[in-house]
Amino acid sequence: MQSKKDEDAGWGDLDRRRKEIDAIDTGILSLLSQRLDVAAAIGRIKERLGMAVFDPVREKTILDRMAHKSHGRLTSVAIRDIYARIISAGRAVQGPLKVGFLGPEATFSHQAAISIFGNSAEFCSSRTFEDVFGSVEKGHCHQGVIPVENSLEGSVAGIWDLFHKFDLKICGEYYHRIRLSLMAQNRDLNGIGKIYSHPMPLAQCRLWLKSHLPDVSFESVESTSLAAKMAKDDPNGAALGSRFLAETLGLKLLREDIEDEPHNVTRFLVVGNGEPKPTGKDKTTLLFFLGHRPGALAEVLSVLAQREVNVCRIESRPMPMRSWEYLFFVDLEGHREDLAMAESMAEMKRLCVLLKWLGSYPSGERGPEPDGSGVPAFQVQN
Repeated sequence: MQSKKDEDAGWGDLDRRRKEIDAIDTGILSLLSQRLDVAAAIGRIKERLGMAVFDPVREKTILDRMAHKSHGRLTSVAIRDIYARIISAGRAVQGPLKVGFLGPEATFSHQAAISIFGNSAEFCSSRTFEDVFGSVEKGHCHQGVIPVENSLEGSVAGIWDLFHKFDLKICGEYYHRIRLSLMAQNRDLNGIGKIYSHPMPLAQCRLWLKSHLPDVSFESVESTSLAAKMAKDDPNGAALGSRFLAETLGLKLLREDIEDEPHNVTRFLVVGNGEPKPTGKDKTTLLFFLGHRPGALAEVLSVLAQREVNVCRIESRPMPMRSWEYLFFVDLEGHREDLAMAESMAEMKRLCVLLKWLGSYPSGERGPEPDGSGVPAFQVQN
């Protein structure tokens, strides 16, 4: 048993250490204030030069540089998270940044937007993906965040068609791991009689639900956010969604990470009017249309292969108003300012009826799997 003298000494040591922490915190706060002063000065320079507040290449540089300095107890993931918030605060003193996403509040799109831009941005929900594009094109929002594909379900229906309709550019990408939880007002799993959910989470938790809740009924709704609101009003109801959703609406988490496949990742794109500069690790996305002739697609792919431009992804979509004709969307490694890419695009323009550049942007970090939630290629400019 500890003596009174030892106990007093222990409390004394604790008090001294806490005072050390208080002094360090005061120093950190002073440095953060200095950083914000410099960020504000940079904002004024940007305004004079006609530059946008948002600069994904600068953000990626900061995050990568600081993450590479990680040592000891501070992991690179922790440093990225800390600096994402610092950079977000720095952006806020430079000027407002409005970000559009597919609503309602607390959906995975909203969560991804916060992960990319930080809590200091102003987030504007839209009812449709077309509304997200329209809000950015009309200047109501500076950027938009949209999901384009899921590692399990494939492409999000209709998204790529909007790049043909609107003249926005892709400014960046973010890979977000989808982690699904069961939430309710009631803490008792046995008291659950109905589960509300968007159809996709229901499908992705099918085996877990069959094993643990074989007798419950299901009701499909248009979003995870709506499902959670319905569960909140139903004493015997539960919903599937993210921890972020449960915390936002004040629901209790009954079980976490119940998705059948943990390698469940959604790729989000940031759309706007900017053109990020090359980073050395970039992607370029193109839209093109070919005439009906033998070997047309093979010719285009041959152009890329000859210049060693790697094709990351290619997808075809029916062309609006032209039955049985197709638009192609392709993701390529590299930036359009790279020589091989510039030459490839020039040759593709000669071969294609239509070639549209949709953007060159920093490649997103997919993060560790299955435990990582994805790392944005950028956060918010400072």
